[in-house]
Order: sequence, then C-alpha cells, then structure tokens
Amino acid sequence: MAKIKTPEEFYQDFKRIFAPDATGLNHLKIITQKLFSIIESACQVNADRTASLIAAWTMGTRENPNLENRSSYDAYITQHKELRKYLKNGVDVGYLSKDLLAYLFISDFQSSFELDKKILVNIVCIDRLLHSQDYSLEEIYFESAGNLINRLKQSNTDWDFLLDCMDKKIRNASSHLNFYYNSKDEIYIGKDIDVRNKQIIIFKVTPEKLLKKLIPQQSNMIQAFIACGILLWLSVNDKNIYNKAISLLH
Repeated sequence: MAKIKTPEEFYQDFKRIFAPDATGLNHLKIITQKLFSIIESACQVNADRTASLIAAWTMGTRENPNLENRSSYDAYITQHKELRKYLKNGVDVGYLSKDLLAYLFISDFQSSFELDKKILVNIVCIDRLLHSQDYSLEEIYFESAGNLINRLKQSNTDWDFLLDCMDKKIRNASSHLNFYYNSKDEIYIGKDIDVRNKQIIIFKVTPEKLLKKLIPQQSNMIQAFIACGILLWLSVNDKNIYNKAISLLH
C-alpha cells in the first residue's frame, strides 16, 4: 500500500502545477477555481462520495480498482514533458525532423484529449451527485466522449469552462488519419467529416495555435482536476497549508 504524502508534500505538488513558466497559467488558475467551486458544492451534498469520486480517478474503486487512470496519466505526462523539454531546447538543434516532431505533437494532443475524456467520466458522476441523481461510475466509464460531453451540456451546472478546453473536431479527425502536417505550407490540415449530411469540410490549424493554445488547454484540464484533488485533501487535513495553496490561484 502506497504511503500517503504529508500536507507539505502535497503542497509542493500543487506548487509545481502552477509553476510561473507553465503555458497558459492564467487559464489554468481560472478553470481550477471554477472546478473547485463546483466540487465544494458537491461536498455540501455528500462530502464522502465527492471525495471518493475524485480519488477513484487515480486509484479506481474498492469494487473495481481497474477503473484507475494513474497508469494512463503517468504514461502521458512522461511523453508530454519530454516533448516540451525537446521543444524548449530548440527544434533547430534537435535530432528530430520537423515532420516527425509535428506528428508527435498530434500524438500529444490525442493523449491529452483521451485523458480529459477519462476525467469527464468522474465529472459526470460529480454532476449527477450535485443534482441528487443516481450514477454508476462503472457504467459511465464506458460511455463515449460525445455522450459524456452531451450529458454535461444538458446539466443545470455550467461546465463550458471545461468542455471548451477540448477540441473534439481535431480529435475526431486525427483518430481517423484525417489530420496531418503540411510541411510545404507549414500548417496542420484536417478533414471535418459530417456523416449525417455526407459533407467533408477542410480546416487548418497553425502550429502556434496547436502548441500554445489547444494542447495547453487540454493539459490544463488534467492539471486542474489533479489540483482540485489536492485542495480537497488539504482542506480536510491541514487548513493552514490549504490556505497557502489557495493563495497561489490569485
């Protein structure tokens, strides 16, 4: 059994999430504040069940530990950090071709989207708890990203601040090999396929937008959820360090 971290160790984890050089730091702070406010409201309905839903994202449930997402997160964050480190050191002095690097950023985008989708499973459960509705993490876990997004769009709680972090159009295109990097024009090109109306719409995304806005937004959703889990634990176990952590959001 893993040893539980001390309040100070949790605070240091929290502090690293909000490092001054984090891309999209202000956006990260805003969505963390909004998400934690909703989580606090859910705690007023049932604090134990809310805490269990947040913990389940990392550890799974007692009945089904395989619902955990820690293994997926660890795999993602290793790749994500290595890619960011490579980019920070300068593409021109690196050993990867621009085409391969462009492909790796598409892969990074896909991975962050899939982790966001896993977060939506727990968010949908929290939303249903908040509105005194029945839920089953085990059943909702297997729903598609589209179903999870639609559930939250139909909620009386405004979840747009999280849903706006995810770009479903690029995700759908890239998952069907319809999103690629055009090295000649130095731009990403995708196909938005409308099956119902049998239409194909071409769209373009600049590398700058993908790297500085779209990927960071999806990554921020992951970090915000983890940060809220830390805040919730600190609020119960060490009020002083909790207040110190909260101050980092302002």
